[in-house]
Amino acid sequence: MQSAAIGAIPTLTLCCFVTLSIYAGNVDEFSASFVELLRVYLPFMVLLISAFGLLGAVMTRTGLSRFLALISALAVLLWLQGNILVWDYGVLDGREIEWLSGSWRGVLDLTIWTSVLLLAWNGHKRFGNTLVYTAIATLAFQSIGTVATLSSDASQIFTRSSNASSRAGFDAMTRFSRNKNVVHIVMDGFQSDIFAEIVEGSARIRQDLQGFTVFQNNLGAYPYTQLSLPALVSGKLYRNHIPVDAFISETLQGHTILSAVYDAGFEVDIAAPVGLKNIYSQAQHTHAYGITDSDHVTRLDYIKNDSAKLMDLALFRVVPHFAKALVYRDELWVFQAKVRAEAYLQMQYFSDLAFLGQLAERMSVDRDAPVYKMIHVMLSHRPTVGNERCEYDGKRAANRETVTTQARCGLLQVLKVLQRMRELGIYDDSLIVLMADHGAWVPVEQLHESGREASGSEPGVASMTVAMAIPVLAIKPPGSTDDYNVSDAPTSIIDVPATIADILDIDVQFDGMSVFSIDPSAPRQRRHFVYGYGINPKSEGFLFPMQEFVVDGSPFDARNWHRGERYLPQGADRRE
Repeated sequence: MQSAAIGAIPTLTLCCFVTLSIYAGNVDEFSASFVELLRVYLPFMVLLISAFGLLGAVMTRTGLSRFLALISALAVLLWLQGNILVWDYGVLDGREIEWLSGSWRGVLDLTIWTSVLLLAWNGHKRFGNTLVYTAIATLAFQSIGTVATLSSDASQIFTRSSNASSRAGFDAMTRFSRNKNVVHIVMDGFQSDIFAEIVEGSARIRQDLQGFTVFQNNLGAYPYTQLSLPALVSGKLYRNHIPVDAFISETLQGHTILSAVYDAGFEVDIAAPVGLKNIYSQAQHTHAYGITDSDHVTRLDYIKNDSAKLMDLALFRVVPHFAKALVYRDELWVFQAKVRAEAYLQMQYFSDLAFLGQLAERMSVDRDAPVYKMIHVMLSHRPTVGNERCEYDGKRAANRETVTTQARCGLLQVLKVLQRMRELGIYDDSLIVLMADHGAWVPVEQLHESGREASGSEPGVASMTVAMAIPVLAIKPPGSTDDYNVSDAPTSIIDVPATIADILDIDVQFDGMSVFSIDPSAPRQRRHFVYGYGINPKSEGFLFPMQEFVVDGSPFDARNWHRGERYLPQGADRRE
């Protein structure tokens, strides 16, 4: 009985306290309520605590003493790792984690874990009671924290709808205007050379893109969505001059193309993965819909998946540094891998495909006010998980073949939306923008033709840098019925707001130029900024140093890339 009671402490730490802490801080990342998830864990918690009790019942006095000390030590270590030794690994979205670059964390964690467990094993007679009391203290600390969490967030945690996204928001997304429509689709990570390869290989796709002009020399501003998003809606660039989160909020809440069209009388509908929806919706809008990563499965499936996801995150948080790699498994995880094989759960890509399919299927034209649709979907972004049939095929390496296969499925789903607009008679008169925010981690093959050391004494630009800087940009103005066209104009992602305002004849000014006014033969300098992802621990709130590249001409020619300024966090020593 004593061993069951002590065994309940690490069990509660992992299954209740840590999971609740993660859930409360990331409510929008889950579709199910915490109560629904806790019900999934409850039978396993009972079994685990019972196992502790049964093991203790058959032990000798010495064995029981050592067993209780070890359980107590485990409880203390789980609390310590989950609350004190919490290391920053950035966003767990499929990016590879450089485990060895943080090896000091592993050494520290290993030292602490080894010392405490050896103390429990060898010193159970002398320190056993101390460890038990310390474990009980961690239980008390966590209980107090839980009470505080529940008192402030109880409504979100316990009464959360089983569908986190507002159905009203989805219904609004399916309803278009009788008079004027703008469809602005950001296809996250869709690289322009891959887009060109897909389109050039299919006469049918080129026909479906009638009226579009693709700007094949388009340059992205940043290699990540984090700063590309404010750039593409406002035209503003971040240079590490203020805390990054403050810049993003100030930009979205300020002068953007979304606020401009809203003030011009448009009803603005936003649809994006939940986290991105929360960023976009800081701008003025009418409706917002968060596409959860379980929208493509049943309610029971997403409860099961959310429980696996939360337990993986909790386990990742409480184990020492090097053991985290065994939990993360390059985003395959432990528990999620056991529930997703057939239903491809926890994959935003499949939910976004499902969303686009439902949008095409349920589309109607019954609104009088002009409508602006801002849609952000993950069609070419890692992890690469889709096959030629647009079905789950396990996580595969992101290379040209696998990314192209997945991106083609996504593009075909977008084209279904455009085809439905044709059927309803609103395609020709609509402004449609298809674009990406950055590339897809697929090295650019054409770059090698120019030579990477072709820029004089300057270091050659890396092929991967170019890959992340060439997001697709294709625009169909209202009334355009020309064949699919390719432009050599030197455009930038920051030109998008100015272009939309110009086409809609909205009298507002944005940085950048209307892309249709840019002379393809005229020289134009554009800027791309490269930086390490994540918050700089040495300069809280700021990013790691940002390297500016000035590009004059085609981004596919290494000779056109020149290193510009290097932007350190504001207040840092500008000397390097």
